[in-house]
Amino acid sequence: MRFLQRVDVYKFIVALIGLLFFQQATAWAHVKWFSNFSFSDKPLTLDQAVDATFISLLVLSMIVISLLVYFDRQLKETVWFRKVDEWLSAQSEHSLTIIRVTAGAVLLLSWQADAMLVPELNISSAWIGWFQFLLALLLLFRKTVPLAGLGLIVLYGIGIYEFGIFHMLDYPMYAGAGYYLIVANSADKGIRGTGLPALYLTVGFSLCWVALEKIIYPQWGLYVLQQNPQLTMGFDLGFFLIGAAFVEFALGYLLIICLLQRPLALVITLVFFTTTMVFGKLEVIGHTLIHGALIVFLLEGPGKIYKAPITFHKRLGLRMAFGAVNFLVILAILISAYTYSAWHQYDEFSADQGMHSGQVMIADSSQVPAIDIHVEKDSLSGWNLRLDTQAFSFAPEKFGTAHVPGEGHAHLYVDGEKRARIYSRWYHISDLSRGSHSLRVTLNANSHDKYVHGGRVIADTAEIRVE
Repeated sequence: MRFLQRVDVYKFIVALIGLLFFQQATAWAHVKWFSNFSFSDKPLTLDQAVDATFISLLVLSMIVISLLVYFDRQLKETVWFRKVDEWLSAQSEHSLTIIRVTAGAVLLLSWQADAMLVPELNISSAWIGWFQFLLALLLLFRKTVPLAGLGLIVLYGIGIYEFGIFHMLDYPMYAGAGYYLIVANSADKGIRGTGLPALYLTVGFSLCWVALEKIIYPQWGLYVLQQNPQLTMGFDLGFFLIGAAFVEFALGYLLIICLLQRPLALVITLVFFTTTMVFGKLEVIGHTLIHGALIVFLLEGPGKIYKAPITFHKRLGLRMAFGAVNFLVILAILISAYTYSAWHQYDEFSADQGMHSGQVMIADSSQVPAIDIHVEKDSLSGWNLRLDTQAFSFAPEKFGTAHVPGEGHAHLYVDGEKRARIYSRWYHISDLSRGSHSLRVTLNANSHDKYVHGGRVIADTAEIRVE
């Protein structure tokens, strides 16, 4: 319980309520869609990620999950809930239609946006877009639905080939939906019934995996929060981000073990709908298939052919222990795998690109960018960094493109270690250890190369002391 004393539990509960009911969309938005992420960014190590706040929220999550097992048992014993269950089960005949419609919508939206399945996966060849269009047509006819499902799995395989398995582990629900469509017309009831567990597992895993990026790559999520500070309700950005990660991971885990299936599906899909009000069309493209799967979960419940994992034990005490202990086990396995993979990506980029150590030489003295940084202590927590620049403008939308003179972004180094990329005049720094720290900010081109004039990198430094 010592750890619980080191985190403000009240704040976490208030933030959780805000996440669910007051449209705090960042917890549910996939960070990669709204942040100029790069696997060249340095991830946290396990030692850095698993701090007192992490362990406190882990303990709190395990307690809450145990209580949800008890709540689930009580809910299922109520008459009104049983009636709702029966009514929804009677609508389950529409499940296949829902997946066909939502998968078709995703394919058409992605085709129109020159993306493959999700917003940040830009297509490399025009034929991929037309292939998606063809799959959408195949979904119109029940007999060709399995072919469309196979096509979804092929698209997922193309994604692995072009973007890597680490990146595509964000989206196994597309492979799950493809399998669901493949077995949908099977005459064998047992085979047909495997489609629903596949959806539960892949959608739940997707939520768990993308939650971990908020922990291991906090700079990506912090960038989104800095652009939308109203989302945090005044809480510390770092604390809010890790709290959001635990909420998202826990919900993915609950889908995997099939606890509170129908209520959980309803809550998640309603919250996803609210995020569209903040993030717009990109959110629609990325979450449409998940909406379809969640509506299927709402109609189907746990299914009738295969036992839900949470029902392996009949005794309430064992179920509560099962829910809590397996949450810890799955989190430990996935965060270890995620951290290892993130560092593998980082090392590969470091070797291939020399940590982007290229330079943009500025010869014309009248067009030399300049930077002056100022650091002030934040009234709530951390430090606020202000960047005053000359002959330079931030262009986050052009990250990774060709160099344009006077455009780009900045890199922040803390004690010589790269901390983050900065895309605007203001940046919030959190989670600094006690003692003196040296800050250095460099100006970088769209191509990621450093601006250099007179043989020196264009940069500014500042010193701060954390008491």
